[in-house]
Amino acid sequence: MSQIKKSLLGLLALLVVAGAVGGIAFWTRKDEAAKTEAKEKSEKIFEFDKAHARSLRLEKDGKLVAAVSKDDKGWKVDEPIKAEADDGMVDSLLGSLTSLKQKKDLGEEKDLKAYGLDAPRSSLTVELDDGKEQGLLLGVDNSFDNTLYVKKTGDATVRIVDGYNKNMFDKSLLDLRDKKVAHLDDSADVKRVDVTGVKTPYVLEKDGSGWKVGGAAADSAAADRVVSAVKQLRATAVAAETAATAAQFGLDKPKAVAKLSVTSGKDTFTRTVVFGQKDSKTLARRDDSPVIYEVDASILKDLEKEPFDLQDKTLVKAERDQIRKFVFESPSGKVEVTRTKLTPPDGGFPDEKYEVVGHGPAKKWKMSSASYSMTSLKAAAFDGPVPRDLKKYGFDKTATLLGENDKVLARIRLGAEKDGKRYALADGVDKLARVEKATVDDWPWKLADALDQPPPGSPDAGVQASKP
Repeated sequence: MSQIKKSLLGLLALLVVAGAVGGIAFWTRKDEAAKTEAKEKSEKIFEFDKAHARSLRLEKDGKLVAAVSKDDKGWKVDEPIKAEADDGMVDSLLGSLTSLKQKKDLGEEKDLKAYGLDAPRSSLTVELDDGKEQGLLLGVDNSFDNTLYVKKTGDATVRIVDGYNKNMFDKSLLDLRDKKVAHLDDSADVKRVDVTGVKTPYVLEKDGSGWKVGGAAADSAAADRVVSAVKQLRATAVAAETAATAAQFGLDKPKAVAKLSVTSGKDTFTRTVVFGQKDSKTLARRDDSPVIYEVDASILKDLEKEPFDLQDKTLVKAERDQIRKFVFESPSGKVEVTRTKLTPPDGGFPDEKYEVVGHGPAKKWKMSSASYSMTSLKAAAFDGPVPRDLKKYGFDKTATLLGENDKVLARIRLGAEKDGKRYALADGVDKLARVEKATVDDWPWKLADALDQPPPGSPDAGVQASKP
């Protein structure tokens, strides 16, 4: 036999062996997957799809906690009171049931009393679309290994599950009912908020993507927080289910009243929530429901706003990306720094280059930080309209941002200090403002502050030269 034939036969043998090994590995993996699937299936206690659930009944110590049912709008509480249900909580409860797995079962064990299943501590029964029921009975805990004894309704087998599952099913009526006090969908768009009863009443009105207060631009972030506080407020308890006199719960003399004008889909309506306090409790009731809720007292702080809290505090309206030059003028002189955007050859994120005009490269980190703080500069306080006589305010510094073709984007004049803040005047803002001193003092007012290599003879030059 020639050497070529021997090589071909050897190669063929290797291929056969490799194929056999590959086949064994494939069937091994397939067998393991099948075993895993079978194990998971055997561990699952229920085999129904929660999407087919149409009602749910929860009992504890033989007494009804809640009975809920589903219609085309979602889940409703039917007993012991009629109310909207918390769709997310009901869905979570059903999910816990359908995903419940046993660690093992006790086979032919018939003594239910030993496991607390002759008189279960709690039970959960689900009715499906086809009218069939699925249920779970919960018995006692086994503190030795932190497990719980359970049993399916209509099935004699006692099963053991992890103890943490007990908390999944230990729900109260309050847990299952809708706790949103204002009863608004997350998608509901609030167009206007009237807040009265507070020290300084105010009205917020939507203006495009922002807000106005008293007809002037508002601090949109602050306005959004007011809206969110009311819209997302959840009850911590129910003080009264049916109509009660306002005086019983301090609602005759409200601490705050929030009236919201809302658009939800094609519907436009108002929703009013009244807040009061009684016996150290903060309570709330909305205009379309008799239920009085207990709520967290922080809601009153969220609604109590001073005029400054809601004012637009923006002093600089320029975008950082527009900046092409910085000009800093002070008693120390004038510092000009150019900013150039560098387009990377690979099409990635553009870099930027800073140069001190007439001197050389600028400190990139310093200028980048200044660009962010300047374009996000906000007033820490307003001291009324711009005064005619500015001498006493000590304005001796000016920072200017320039764009393409030296177009002025923003100009900020800075003056003396008061209460840890500096007086400031910004182009386009008709108020005397004060800003955080630490922020503006950190801007590169001196050449040595801006230049990457301090000029010879400057106080920083020796320090820079001594560095290795």
